[in-house]
Amino acid sequence: MADLSLSRIVLIWRSFRDVLGKNDLDLISAGVAFYGMFSIFPAFAASIAMFGIVADPVVIAEQLDLLRDVIPADVFTLFEAQIDRLLGAGATTLGWASFVSLAIALWSARAGVGAMLRGLNAIYAGQTRSGVRHAVTAFVMTVAMIGVALIALVVVVAAPIAIAFVPLASEWSGLIELIRWAVALFVLLAALGILYRYAPNTSPRSHWVTIGAFVAVCLWYIVSIAFSAYIANFGNYNQVYGSLGAVVALLMWFYLSAYLVLLGGALNVAIARTYP
Repeated sequence: MADLSLSRIVLIWRSFRDVLGKNDLDLISAGVAFYGMFSIFPAFAASIAMFGIVADPVVIAEQLDLLRDVIPADVFTLFEAQIDRLLGAGATTLGWASFVSLAIALWSARAGVGAMLRGLNAIYAGQTRSGVRHAVTAFVMTVAMIGVALIALVVVVAAPIAIAFVPLASEWSGLIELIRWAVALFVLLAALGILYRYAPNTSPRSHWVTIGAFVAVCLWYIVSIAFSAYIANFGNYNQVYGSLGAVVALLMWFYLSAYLVLLGGALNVAIARTYP
């Protein structure tokens, strides 16, 4: 992409608008948000139970603080309360629940990832997969992304322990915080890399690192903060929906997140068309 002239930028923009115009991103994002809402809490239970095998699951609650200033306050409170409730359960309860909750979480998450697969496949103009192949692909990608998240969480836990053995480690608190944010960024980019590379049934496949992924992550961060500010200062979800206000805010946040992921895919397609 060495020749980034004004004419090229115009071509990318026109191609980008064309891709958006031919695909119903609103409807696809709504489907992904719906399945995502049903999968998130079973996923918490499964993650805590699985992570508890190798480390203290309280770490998950500690790392959740990274989202405090990004996601809506009601949504964060909802997440925090559920995680605290799960951590308050006995290890045996979590252990037995992990099998059921993991199955439910993977099935629900697979459906959400499957909806994202269909959306990205439509954007990339890929060939439609058969029902079985689509389900298997969605399941494998779901497991892969969960695996990336768990590995990243282990790194977040191990880094402060390793730094503690370094002289003057107490002065390196800023480095630990930087590592946490770097790992969070890596998880987002890795998840998008998996989606953009393997979701579309096309050949050749997309690169692991794409401009669309970086744009999607940056926009997600900005939109999430803006949406949080709107909910805190102008939104009246609790007044309109009562006790369901936090759930509605969560569903809307999932919708915006899914839309931005699809938007990043559309940008990748536009760039690929301009720079074949």
